[in-house]
Amino acid sequence: MTTIKTVTASFTRPNDTNAYAFGDLVANSTTAGSVLPMTFSLSDNGRGGLIRRARIRKSGTSVSNASFRIHLYRTQSVTAANGDNSAWSTDQVANYLGSIDVTADRAFTDGAQGVGVPTNGAEINFQSNMIYALIEARAAYTPSALEVFTVEVEAMFD
Repeated sequence: MTTIKTVTASFTRPNDTNAYAFGDLVANSTTAGSVLPMTFSLSDNGRGGLIRRARIRKSGTSVSNASFRIHLYRTQSVTAANGDNSAWSTDQVANYLGSIDVTADRAFTDGAQGVGVPTNGAEINFQSNMIYALIEARAAYTPSALEVFTVEVEAMFD
């Protein structure tokens, strides 16, 4: 029997409204050494599974240029070369699982959200209990100060 599990992780971005450029890291800190990847506990049984889609919810209501790429890794030790609002660049090529593009195109009175699927193939396979993520801006997005980003990953297990 197939089981679907959804898990979420959130962070609050810095207290500024500086616009992102295409390819900028969206993160919790402007200091590279202080950027923390989001952590997802996907499996309680030690088995891997498949990620079919992900959702981004954000506390800001603007959907203008709200296009993002979620980068997924199998290790928490991924190091961002830059901080928030600088070019996305990381290490851990051997632990890179893939990416999911999400456009937050649904505005609500208390935020915005969007759903996306993997950029290559129909799913992202993982073999561990934990995965980690960083977000990249894919358009010239102007954020809200202290905007909260929440990523929800949907995983399937047999």
